[in-house]
Amino acid sequence: MNRKSLFLLLFFLMLTVLAVCALMVRGRSAGFTAGIRSEIPKFNPEEIASIRIEWRTNVVNLERKDGSWKIAERGMKDASAVKVSKLLNSLSTLGAVKKLDDCSRGILERLRLVTDDPKIVPGITVTLKGEAGDEKFKIILGKGHFVKPEPGMPPAENAEGRYVKIGDGVYLIAKVFEDCHPIPPVWIEPLRLFSLNKALSIIAADSGNTLWSVVRGNTAQPFTLVLPRDAKVDVGILALLADMLSKPFGADLSMEDPAKMVFPRSVRFRCADGFDYFLKVARKDNREYAVVQVTYEPARVVELPGETPDQLMKRKAFLQSRLEFERRYFQDNLFLVADKVKLYDQIGQLPLKK
Repeated sequence: MNRKSLFLLLFFLMLTVLAVCALMVRGRSAGFTAGIRSEIPKFNPEEIASIRIEWRTNVVNLERKDGSWKIAERGMKDASAVKVSKLLNSLSTLGAVKKLDDCSRGILERLRLVTDDPKIVPGITVTLKGEAGDEKFKIILGKGHFVKPEPGMPPAENAEGRYVKIGDGVYLIAKVFEDCHPIPPVWIEPLRLFSLNKALSIIAADSGNTLWSVVRGNTAQPFTLVLPRDAKVDVGILALLADMLSKPFGADLSMEDPAKMVFPRSVRFRCADGFDYFLKVARKDNREYAVVQVTYEPARVVELPGETPDQLMKRKAFLQSRLEFERRYFQDNLFLVADKVKLYDQIGQLPLKK
């Protein structure tokens, strides 16, 4: 065997040894992680009937009734099914990066895993119960874990993990649970109107009298003013209004009775996809309130260029499911409007070119 062949043989032997060592280390690491994961109690999300999230005096109670999640603090109005499902799935599949053994009281306080002392900043406690009121899972979400920056680099702005307490165990997990807050507004589906870019007509009114009205034959055409007559449309004002309403603009559900409120201003959108929105707005005690009514007529759905009958039928089925979603969360519910929106003034602004 020449020197070159011997060198290659030794090289491959060294690679083989390194590969075996890596597999052994990975195996030990996987076994250790699996051991930590097995310590965390598991539950089936379908078994959960109530969720309590609390931080100091802030509390939100979510309850499952007839297959839907409700917010107790908001008169048992519907909670966002997507948000609740995301929380339950995250908790039911929780895995730990590492376990912290023999944590002293001081360490628990620094990690915000103490909840029995009002002088100490606590973590967020999440308690899950079954139909019979039995506790299925409980966790304290403590301080976020920030990776130490490289020398000369600024500290990280976002946490890459979180310290939690489950039973007597303290763990570092990879999830942050940024959206798990003990306040009801977080768990509502915020009010917004869909596909306003498909509007064919918009009518704004004040105390029943039309303020302004625009119309177009199809979505490829520009809007023209019906009222006031002999004026030109400022497209920018219309675009701003549609963009504002297409994003979440309802900050919270109000417990006031909408039947007892007066809604001086309103705006109606009639859209090419068969949807019709009638949005009413009120002002009271320096706050704005909004209530919306949604209708959908499949016969008014405008066909798209090149759309086949089968594609149109599928699109109408999707639009029907969208109607059910919007009616479930929005129809006739009274919403507090986000302060920055100024919806009352926006409706009253005439979209006229100066």
